[in-house]
Amino acid sequence: MSVQTRGRLIEAAKRVFSEKGYHNAQIAHIIDEAGVARGTFYLYFKSKEEILKELLREVVEELKERIRVIDINEDPVHQVVENVERIIEFALEEKELARIVLQRNSDPELFKVIDEFFEEVVGLIEHSLRLGIDMGIVRECDTSLIGRGILGALKEIILSLLDREEVDTYAVAKEIIELGMRGVWKPAGGESHGVSSGV
Repeated sequence: MSVQTRGRLIEAAKRVFSEKGYHNAQIAHIIDEAGVARGTFYLYFKSKEEILKELLREVVEELKERIRVIDINEDPVHQVVENVERIIEFALEEKELARIVLQRNSDPELFKVIDEFFEEVVGLIEHSLRLGIDMGIVRECDTSLIGRGILGALKEIILSLLDREEVDTYAVAKEIIELGMRGVWKPAGGESHGVSSGV
């Protein structure tokens, strides 16, 4: 079996799922897009659910590679902003895949696969929060609840960015972290709780 052919099938599935939606996509569409025979598809994948799971697995691995461990000797807030920026950049680089994952679908089979994917992402966020607590830069909190809140915010914000021509990913990431750290509360004295300009 060829790694190149497998990769071509995955890329073809990504385009087909994005254009037609998972429910309407068929294996025939994927093999036509990839330019391979039906038998070739089954050498690599048993079903369209399996190829979608492989797509999502690759996303999780990519996110793991992009999220950097915080160095306590450097500005931790700046590093967190950069981590979030890398996640946003990945979504904008892979818009087809981002739409598949973020746009809700009536297919319960797809819900199950994507929910499993989101559970892995929440796990990554929770791990980062626990590290932050151990390092003393994150308050004691319900890491599961906060992890889901962060994921929910990221999902909605990224989805809103997919059709934009230009996005200042750092500014968006900074705003998300600002919300997470300071909320929107402004003290009575009028001074903002904003993240320092050095972030």
